[in-house]
Amino acid sequence: MSHIHLPDGVLPVWLWVSGWITAILVATVFFRFIRKEELTKRLPLLGMMAAAMVLGAAVEIVPIAYHVNLTVISGILLGPSLIFLATFVVNVILALFGHGGITVIGLNTLILSIEGVLGYFLFRLFWRVLKRLTPATFLATFVALIFSTLAMIGVVSLGTSHYEELIHQKGEGIFEFHLPKEKGDHHEGEKEEREVNLKRFIAIVLPLGFIGWILEGVITALITRYIQRLRPDLLRLEKET
Repeated sequence: MSHIHLPDGVLPVWLWVSGWITAILVATVFFRFIRKEELTKRLPLLGMMAAAMVLGAAVEIVPIAYHVNLTVISGILLGPSLIFLATFVVNVILALFGHGGITVIGLNTLILSIEGVLGYFLFRLFWRVLKRLTPATFLATFVALIFSTLAMIGVVSLGTSHYEELIHQKGEGIFEFHLPKEKGDHHEGEKEEREVNLKRFIAIVLPLGFIGWILEGVITALITRYIQRLRPDLLRLEKET
């Protein structure tokens, strides 16, 4: 849900360029904390979780049009540094499939990393407090998705003026509504006034997102319980006890 599906040319240049620059800077900071031995050891897991994230993004839950990102469970297993690398790889693959433009890879990497990084720390926080795996996982997923969705809405709102320019230039656009014509105005070819209706966008995203957050929280909790039974070492919870 928090993935930006906009194609290239919709977001203003300053916004997506800032996303790329910020993503590169954050990646530089994170990668300083990755040891080569750890990267080599956990690289197969990184590839598996990246593949799972791509698969989740390709499956749409109807009728709410929600994609299960599986970013939180990936963050729990990989840690803050490696989840950032995983989200970058995932967004490159999704962009090549037309699931969002090339220009928004930086922004999407940052937004999805919010889910993964927050999910990692919140999971451990709730685990220390509750000492119960299922509620800790569910709460971590739910809260992380709230923040990432709000970040996505914030990014979309920053380009409002640019969307309106595109609408007036091309006569078409996203998140738009048509103002009713005045009575007696029958001039053909006259353009209807249009503007971005951001409030309507938010009013649609948040209720549908709420349902999706619950679904993904439940799915992530079930996956975590399964992993605990088979490979509890991947969760590294013994360090938190």
